[in-house]
Amino acid sequence: MGRPKKLVKERDKEVTKRKLINAVGEIIKTKGYTGIGVNKVAKQACVSKGMIYKYFGTLNGLVEEYMKERDYWLVLSTKVNELFINRGEQTEADLIGSILEEEVNFFYSEPEMQNLIHWQISESTEFLRSISNARESMAGDIFQITDNHFKGSNVNFRAVCALLLGGNYYTILHAVVNGSTVCEIDMNKKTDRQEVIRTIRQIINWAYLAAQDSKKA
Repeated sequence: MGRPKKLVKERDKEVTKRKLINAVGEIIKTKGYTGIGVNKVAKQACVSKGMIYKYFGTLNGLVEEYMKERDYWLVLSTKVNELFINRGEQTEADLIGSILEEEVNFFYSEPEMQNLIHWQISESTEFLRSISNARESMAGDIFQITDNHFKGSNVNFRAVCALLLGGNYYTILHAVVNGSTVCEIDMNKKTDRQEVIRTIRQIINWAYLAAQDSKKA
């Protein structure tokens, strides 16, 4: 006896959805966000374009689903509380440093994410804003935890993180797009990336110590 038709259909549905999601990633990686279109995605996935509307509603819905799987911060959002609860002897500052270190390495090694970030700062659309808002919601979860340390101090930890994250994107995009340096830092060099990561951890630790000292004053 073969498998029930319902199970076969569900399997076919998941296979088709995976093909479409993977097709979006391949197009973004090889052609950038300007290469995304219903016909191009369907052709890349080798499925009917009607499947995009059937399973994702719109092309934007498909791209959103892709980004939820591939965006570093959106993936991290599912395990933020667990990371802080189970950090063991690792300090809060070290954990934040580890998160940003992983983000540097991830962003540098993922052309898809580089193109997505470039897309988000190049166009203003409802679904791109929804992804940014989802990232901000995740960041809010982290800040709710770190606020216990920074509340009542003269250190704005949100501003610190914004500058570090923005710096990561800027220096890496400069390096991978046209091979240029920023302040003589070349993020294409592993040694320079390691120095940036070391400095990120240093700044995070400074921020925690400065907050502690300011509350004592």
